[in-house]
Amino acid sequence: MDQELLVSKTGTIERCCKRARDEYEKDPTTFVGDITRQDAATLNVIRAWEAAVEMGDYVLADRGLGPAHDEREVITLLADNGWIEPTLAEDLKRTGEFCRAEWDYQAAPLPALVTIIKRGLDDFDVYARALLAGSVDSPSTGDPEPNAV
Repeated sequence: MDQELLVSKTGTIERCCKRARDEYEKDPTTFVGDITRQDAATLNVIRAWEAAVEMGDYVLADRGLGPAHDEREVITLLADNGWIEPTLAEDLKRTGEFCRAEWDYQAAPLPALVTIIKRGLDDFDVYARALLAGSVDSPSTGDPEPNAV
């Protein structure tokens, strides 16, 4: 398994979560009226979600556990195969629903964005760390046996 890819995606997730959090924490009392900050936070939540799904897709493919048919299934398959906790999977899928609404040009509710920033961004960190740890703990299906000729 290519650890560099997982580490790179983890870095993307960390940067995006920090940026979304920073936009909100500049001044939570004015966030509701500042469309520019809302857009920046939303974009970074979406980028973090995309990086998380890409990490998951990679793990599923490498371990022969996929393919997933959509983003939600990536998270479900990872939980079903012990890569992440089921409660984390459900929380991440709710964040994915917010992102899907944005992708479909629907107005995702502002309270959902604020909830994700306050409580959901940490889920991305837990998720990325779990995939990194799991990739080190178990051998890749594509890796040759250590003593193979």
